[in-house]
Amino acid sequence: MPPLVNIELAGTRLDDAILARLSRLEVRESDREPTMAIARFAMAQEPSGEMFPLDGDAFAPAAPVAIDVAAPGGTPVRLLHGHVTHLRPHFEAIEANCYLEVVVMDAGALMAVGDHAEAYADMTDAQAAEQVFRRHGLEPAVTATDAQHDEDGQLLVQREPDWGFVQRLARRNGFRCFLEHDPDRGEVVAHFGPIDVSSPQPDLTILRDGANLRWLDVQHQVAQPVRAVAAAIDPLRKRVVRGAGAATLAAMGAQGAAAAIDRGLDDAGTPARERWLRDPVPLDAAVTAESGAATDQLELCLEARGEVDPALYRTILRARRGVLLKGVGRRLAGTWYVTSVRTVLDGGVLSQTFVAARNALAPVGGERFGTTADEEGP
Repeated sequence: MPPLVNIELAGTRLDDAILARLSRLEVRESDREPTMAIARFAMAQEPSGEMFPLDGDAFAPAAPVAIDVAAPGGTPVRLLHGHVTHLRPHFEAIEANCYLEVVVMDAGALMAVGDHAEAYADMTDAQAAEQVFRRHGLEPAVTATDAQHDEDGQLLVQREPDWGFVQRLARRNGFRCFLEHDPDRGEVVAHFGPIDVSSPQPDLTILRDGANLRWLDVQHQVAQPVRAVAAAIDPLRKRVVRGAGAATLAAMGAQGAAAAIDRGLDDAGTPARERWLRDPVPLDAAVTAESGAATDQLELCLEARGEVDPALYRTILRARRGVLLKGVGRRLAGTWYVTSVRTVLDGGVLSQTFVAARNALAPVGGERFGTTADEEGP
């Protein structure tokens, strides 16, 4: 059974005459950047001299677009609900080689169009992010943050595009900020919260029965800082506030990866193993959150890159979720966090490549999620 794709324009299925010219589709998902799709359509010159579909009015600026993709034998998954942001026609002397690329990005791209100036008096970072999302008509799914920015103290001020602002707030709290269509709600939800590996996905497997990976590369960074600390002067209370860099992200395996690095650097006689943060917000809760967030990011020192065979996986791998990896030995088996996924449909063949991160080694022994999670061990 071949993979399936459906494209809706302004809530209506794309005209069959245009959809039939779709030769390639690429969708890029990330936990920090707007989701982007590049749809390539073959162009043809009509007797009037116009180029179809370039000279039509289908792909108007910022027109709403929804893209659904189904793996062979799987059910459709909405990968993107966004807007037309770029038109890229390509011409050659041979007409058959001419094509139009339509770039679609989620509402994060519209949030990044222009600068915005605003003060968020007596608000936390999470409350400010929620206000920004609602300004764009997005349903927020926001996790609370502790530090409150008082109007008469460290006032929170924005002088940048909305997308850059909410991403900055997310980074300093160790959060991920992204937009994603929620099939249960039938609308796009703005997520602002910590890494979540609890959402089940089918397991990724290689070198054993039920394999669905074509290849996998892993890099384990073993010579790096193991924590981030911060210090700042509170100009109102005339004191120094400090962040010790205590990690907040739970280990995804049985052995914390940073602890092993710390021991190794100690044995190698490396005294400096901390990174100093520059210009943190001089509030106790804010400094604690930012140093902990930076430490969490340092501890995500394992990175996996691989390619999924969707025909064997039977569904679409998604970014911003956890996944169970098997068949790679005890050291690397277990829960990983998928940071980005690139889905490509080219010549009727569907493929996916991904990047995942981890802050621990070895499985904990209780992994049970995923459609093939009946199999235990590495």
